[in-house]
Amino acid sequence: MKKLLSIGLLSLSVLFASCSSDESEENSLDGSVTATINGNAWKATKITSVTLIKVSGGGQRFDINVEDKSQMILLACESELTAKDAMPLKEYTFTDEDNDVDTPIVNSDALFLNYYLVDGNSYGEHFPKTGKITITAMDPEKKTVSGTFSFKAEKVGALQTKIVTPEVFEVTNGVFKNLPYTVYAQ
Repeated sequence: MKKLLSIGLLSLSVLFASCSSDESEENSLDGSVTATINGNAWKATKITSVTLIKVSGGGQRFDINVEDKSQMILLACESELTAKDAMPLKEYTFTDEDNDVDTPIVNSDALFLNYYLVDGNSYGEHFPKTGKITITAMDPEKKTVSGTFSFKAEKVGALQTKIVTPEVFEVTNGVFKNLPYTVYAQ
């Protein structure tokens, strides 16, 4: 399962870090995502993707990718494969016990990434330390999901010089409501 989450998120990270934003910022939102980022209110203006990826015999991963004009936030969690097109309603966590690359992450079934959107490119300058995403409602018939999230990430370097990014990126009071999702089976 950890391999599924790691490989999928690495692929998404490379994809989003190397792509520019060609889509219109005027996308309508069927659901909503709000949070407090480093003490400031934040609201997503674009839902880039919300997906449930089911891998036969291997498990499933749920991803939420949202943004505004300056930030992109990616939330992901994984579970055992379920018969329904839904994730179990529960809390999923990420903990980086030790910043040592050779030490595996223990008891983590979630991952959180943030990117800065600058001049049509996305830059990831933080590595997650802790976080949780709680799926509180998921309707496999209507394909909608709601829940809460929070995470903390620390700066690992600067990839651009146009904006100054904080040493700590902390998201609190994160809420997603009635986000429509798509199911992919592999």
